[in-house]
Amino acid sequence: MTHESRMPRLSACLNERTRQAIETAQANEATAEQRLTEPERVGNAALVRLAEVANGHSGQSHHCRRILLAVYNGPEWPLELTRLRCLDRDLQRAALIVIEWATYSGRELHEYLDDGDRLMHRFWALETGEEA
Repeated sequence: MTHESRMPRLSACLNERTRQAIETAQANEATAEQRLTEPERVGNAALVRLAEVANGHSGQSHHCRRILLAVYNGPEWPLELTRLRCLDRDLQRAALIVIEWATYSGRELHEYLDDGDRLMHRFWALETGEEA
């Protein structure tokens, strides 16, 4: 078999591999887009739920505030995953949805809350002991 006779087969093989790689990349992109739909669909309700509980005075309120502050300003309020263990299952799920939504959202999540920046500053003050 000469060099020239192998070229069409090699070219066909490379074309098939390229086609398969493109199809795989497109399928992966579709899966990623589908995964993003869920947090966007339920994210706002989960955020509102966490903010409502965070406005309270229970132990769960404290942990919800810290999770929201971690989403608001992670360098100042690092996320301590053990806080999730202190929450009931519904709040755990809400927190995980909010964390995932924050990862992919093009906006800051506090912008979805009424006067969200002021609310986050209030939570900040509560957690630093500046507000009773």
